[in-house]
Amino acid sequence: SAQDVDEVLWIADNHNVTITTFGDMMRVPGSKESLYQAQGRGVDVQVIYGISDAIKLAEENPEKEFLFFSVGFETTSCVTAAEVIRTKLPNFSIYASHKLIPPAMELLMQRDDLEFQGFLAPGHVSTIIGAKPYDFIPEKYNFPVAVAGFEPVDILLGIYALLKQFNENTSRVDNMYKRYVRHEGNVAALKTLEEAYVVADARWRGLGVWPNTGHEIADKYSHIDAKKKYEIPELETTDLHSGCICDEILVGKSKPHQCKLFNKACRPDHPIGACMVSHEGTCNVAATYEEIIWED
Repeated sequence: SAQDVDEVLWIADNHNVTITTFGDMMRVPGSKESLYQAQGRGVDVQVIYGISDAIKLAEENPEKEFLFFSVGFETTSCVTAAEVIRTKLPNFSIYASHKLIPPAMELLMQRDDLEFQGFLAPGHVSTIIGAKPYDFIPEKYNFPVAVAGFEPVDILLGIYALLKQFNENTSRVDNMYKRYVRHEGNVAALKTLEEAYVVADARWRGLGVWPNTGHEIADKYSHIDAKKKYEIPELETTDLHSGCICDEILVGKSKPHQCKLFNKACRPDHPIGACMVSHEGTCNVAATYEEIIWED
């Protein structure tokens, strides 16, 4: 959310902290500016390939404070969790903005303003959590799920599995990514997540706070939690800029071309909404492949 960006920048501005994060976070908009824009006015923001790079910077510069801005789902948070447990550098902290997929899927199921017929569960997240956490969806909601990878043939297999369930008038979890995803998941990784974090409410851009859809660093590791290390005041934040409908696009309620900013004021080279930032973002993909015809 914009609040996460705002809070990280507040820490940098008020405590002379170097921010380290992944490249795709640089242009994610905060309420007033992105990390990239803040870097332009002198904030020390360094793009890294992984948390180990951030730790190395802290080790090599003990006189400076470093913060790793950790954002992502179970796949990313798992790597960060290992460092939460073992890293004890006094000049290093982690700002965790981690989201959980299965509880977010359930909240989508409970909305009556959305129209969709099945879930294509993400393969990268499923390599960590397994296929088992999705079992409640067909059992409780009689709704089809297929776990799929990201290669074209994997996506087609996932779609095929969902269509097969539709035709059979049945609902189950079809694991179409068995070469990486086990039903029980990566047991060692799950234990690391459970040790390092507690399940908490999480902010979703434009959608407000969703209960039990995030991970926060456990109290026993508060020494590395930037949210506890720095007393962040309550900031006035704006998740969506005027005209942006990223909240509707995120949940499939609207399509990119229905946003009046799409490919005009908001473009891949000048993102206003979060959906336009990453090359994986819905609006970014739609803008990059404009030959796609979006039907109302």
